[in-house]
Amino acid sequence: MGSLADETGVVDSVIALVWARGRLTRWLPTITRLLALPDVSEVVVATDSSRPDDELPAHAAVRVVHPRTFRESLRDVAAGADRPILVVTAPTIAPLDGFGTSRAIMSADLRVASVSFLCNSAGHLSFPNRNRPNKFAVEGHDETSLTRRLRTTDPDLRPVPIHAVAGPATLISRDCVVVTGGPDEEFAGDPEVAVVEMLLRAARRGMRSMLDPATYVNRPWEDEHWGPAPLTLQPVRRRLRELHGFFPRLHLEQAQDPNSPLGLALATARAKAQGLRVMIDASCLGPVENGTQVQTLALIDALAQRDDVRWVGVALAGPIPRYAEKVLVRPKVEVLRVEALRFPPGSPKADVLHRPFQPSRLPWRNWRGVADRIVLTIQDLIAYDIGAYYVPAEWLAYRDNILAGVSMSDGVVVISHDVAESLHQERLPVVEERLFVIENGTDHLTGLEEDEFPAELHERGWAARPFLVVLGANYSHKNRDLAIRTLRILREQRPDLGLVLAGVAVPEGSSRVIEAVESFGAEEVITIPDVTSEERNWLLRHAEICLYPTAAEGFGLVPFEAARFGTPTVFARFGPLAEVLPDVPYAAESWDPAALAAVCEELLGDPQRSRDQVEATLKAGTRYTWEATAEGLVAAYRRLIAEPPRVLPAKPAKSDKQAPRKAADRTARTKE
Repeated sequence: MGSLADETGVVDSVIALVWARGRLTRWLPTITRLLALPDVSEVVVATDSSRPDDELPAHAAVRVVHPRTFRESLRDVAAGADRPILVVTAPTIAPLDGFGTSRAIMSADLRVASVSFLCNSAGHLSFPNRNRPNKFAVEGHDETSLTRRLRTTDPDLRPVPIHAVAGPATLISRDCVVVTGGPDEEFAGDPEVAVVEMLLRAARRGMRSMLDPATYVNRPWEDEHWGPAPLTLQPVRRRLRELHGFFPRLHLEQAQDPNSPLGLALATARAKAQGLRVMIDASCLGPVENGTQVQTLALIDALAQRDDVRWVGVALAGPIPRYAEKVLVRPKVEVLRVEALRFPPGSPKADVLHRPFQPSRLPWRNWRGVADRIVLTIQDLIAYDIGAYYVPAEWLAYRDNILAGVSMSDGVVVISHDVAESLHQERLPVVEERLFVIENGTDHLTGLEEDEFPAELHERGWAARPFLVVLGANYSHKNRDLAIRTLRILREQRPDLGLVLAGVAVPEGSSRVIEAVESFGAEEVITIPDVTSEERNWLLRHAEICLYPTAAEGFGLVPFEAARFGTPTVFARFGPLAEVLPDVPYAAESWDPAALAAVCEELLGDPQRSRDQVEATLKAGTRYTWEATAEGLVAAYRRLIAEPPRVLPAKPAKSDKQAPRKAADRTARTKE
């Protein structure tokens, strides 16, 4: 037997009281497992068998007693105990790691009278499906592996106050038995109900019942063929209500409300045990593949490869684009069709719905109907700051959508610390503990991908011409005109050098006019409005330099993509590029075309410097993998599931059962 407490003050052992009715052979698995636990010092078997020695092998830590009643048994054990009592009222298999987390809960607060556990059959504490007993173990786990998963996976599962205990095993403090006098003889025929009633009496005295959601015990079906949980039976509830008028209203609310402390703990534990159900708004996936599409697909791919993600739903507004086919056919990926971002009735339920790009006018009510939590990614505040990309009314609406997204989502993801700082500077209503900096991955390209010579270059006879490439849409902040001015400076020494501007043309706020002015009559500049993935690969593989004169980014994937194909990138050192590429040896200190040209000349004139630039970029990219991105997101998802939603649903009014529906309708009309 161990000492009463270890150096931290946590009681280091418990006494197990097994209320064994009937033949002891069916209790042998329970007793054998208890004897194997590191924190059970003694097993007291209270039996009604007349010949226990014939059925139970002798063991030094086992004491067999023949009490007349359950009350007598528990009072006798408590009288001789100096530690908590694990009361087992039905065959139960405990986890081999023992009850350390439960003992810590009780030791930390003298008011804790009992600690309950998750169990496959424990009424409102049933797991993984609350209020639904299950004859089978959680798929892929037994009680030990599941308990280990619950204890070792983030976030920590905090103790949960519960109004009524349940299950075949409960840890009870000695003080609880002493103060209450033990179980009432009225419930001698049902020890599980007797434990519940005793703890309701303890609650009157200010003592507390808690759930340890990090410990799971198994109730074998074959040993008992148990029926309905006692607290689901009307006669039991009626009698307990007669004795304790405050029961069972709070108990029923806790058992049914998904946002009660119990509901949140069960949802978090389920996500740990079975994996997250994640839904991704991929409505951005259309015929054109730009940075947003690349990031969204890479994220879906990384999530689908994780063992702790059970399922990835992908919401599409149209057909599957060719470039997305490889990812969207993965076994754990399910394509869901949406119209105007709304999910149709019967859509599967998700733990988290994540829109991994800028929010628009979102159907919040519809989304909250298909997911427990909503997460938005703010990639940048570029369009929030630059009004040129919208007509004035639309720009203000866009800004309002960003504000609504930050205000109403349960969590906000940003792709760099620079973006996080921008949100703070704009005084957007960010809740700090719900803001997550999770950088993009940079390894979605390997450099070995197939390529294709762009047809436009073939038409111009550029098969062997050295060129710079600017990759990206012609948004004004991309400063493609500065690339043209930079080229003119470089051509003074390198007259054969050309420039390819590859990227879609945007309808508002483009640099189209100024590009035309700068390149007027210049045959050395080619604009390709759109390129396929294979053409992009060819351009990045064969360019001398990827020129990246952008002055506004959220992260900046292009330098990493170019480096995969062995091509260096020249950019001005600012904001997120300074953050994610701090050690690249060659970068301009301003957007002056002369400064950009000077850095380009250094690389063009020395192949070793180009290789150094590429190697430094690839080295920086080792910190940013899509696997790490998915890992960070999964941790954020689980953390948000463990907390209440930011927008709590209205509770039914006592005088008007329709009030919640009316209030929800009013809220939805206001927000949508």
